[in-house]
Amino acid sequence: MKREYVFVGLIIIMLYMTYVIMNYKYKEYKINSHIELLAELNTDISKNIKKAEKIIDYKWTKAYKNKVLKEEQWLKNKWEQVVFLIDEVDYNKYTTQTPEIVSQTTATLPEGENIINTMNIPQRWIYFIFDKDTR
Repeated sequence: MKREYVFVGLIIIMLYMTYVIMNYKYKEYKINSHIELLAELNTDISKNIKKAEKIIDYKWTKAYKNKVLKEEQWLKNKWEQVVFLIDEVDYNKYTTQTPEIVSQTTATLPEGENIINTMNIPQRWIYFIFDKDTR
């Protein structure tokens, strides 16, 4: 009888030791994976820092400052001409609305009648989503 208790005690000790070893390995795995993640983040951040330093160095050069000032016509020499890729008429054509377009977008409603009041619920949804009058 005494041998059986000793055997059960040794099995419990072995199970506890395997639990401790597995718990240690799991924590070690989590720590190592976190370290790898931090190393990858560190390399990404260092790449971004190097790229930002190159951009800053480029923006501090005289060539970049000269280019920007010539685009804004502050440093334009007498013999230089600034080339605009689009003229003012075309620019205004695409940025302002003409009265024809504005008149097409306004809907003509009869006096005192609201278009939504005469529709049922599905027709209202179609009108709001697709801008189609299905009355």
